[in-house]
Amino acid sequence: MSAAATWRAARAEAVRTGGARGLLARVVGPLGFALPLVVTLIVAAVFERLATSGGLLEVQQVQTANAVYWIIALGVTVTTVAAAFAQADVGRGPAGEVARHALPGPGPDMLGRLLVFGAAAALSAVMAVFLALITLPVVFPGVYGEVYLGSAAGLRFLWAVPLYAFLAAALGIGVGALITRPAGAVTVVALWSLLVEPAVVMLPRGGKLVGWMPFLNGTYGTGQDVALDPPWGPDGALAYFAAVAALVFAAGWLRRRRAEVR
Repeated sequence: MSAAATWRAARAEAVRTGGARGLLARVVGPLGFALPLVVTLIVAAVFERLATSGGLLEVQQVQTANAVYWIIALGVTVTTVAAAFAQADVGRGPAGEVARHALPGPGPDMLGRLLVFGAAAALSAVMAVFLALITLPVVFPGVYGEVYLGSAAGLRFLWAVPLYAFLAAALGIGVGALITRPAGAVTVVALWSLLVEPAVVMLPRGGKLVGWMPFLNGTYGTGQDVALDPPWGPDGALAYFAAVAALVFAAGWLRRRRAEVR
């Protein structure tokens, strides 16, 4: 496995999924970047309206650590789903046969895909976080006046959220390599992130199990204030998610490797 082979695979993936009709433009851009940013602003507008309407409902000031939840939870899930779909879809049909013969092997192919989707996920995440943190306190000062990009939480978001998004793309690619049907890979990632992990707490001994949920640890590791208190702290939570992502990625590579040997 060489750097040149990985770079060639990344260029091929950028061509395959790029362009106006490609996965990057149709999913990662509008749904991974724009959608969570719009949801964040809509939620902020509703809270601001409630705070200034003079009604009985009291809305508290939102701190920086709670300002970009939808960008982290929804945006990262979308880009992870896109990475899983791209990996599962690459081996299907005549194009899959061409890819198997043209690319040097599953290692460079998957790493090249990670470079493309990981970079796209990280870029969309950091841009959305930056825009949200500078917009919210200016446009909605009644509720988000204490949100500050230069705070400790804001500065952590700027590096931890894109890192989390990149690692999540690796996890998605691993899932796509393990579950070779695009619909199945997308379903597993989306349901696990959005439904299974939040619902674990309702299971017997769920309070202990929830501390081991990878996406919740990743979200906590960014500095986002969530109902999670693992003993390893935010940096350890990011490291834990990185370990899970690396394990799933390696398992996907091993499955593809064995399939090619057969």
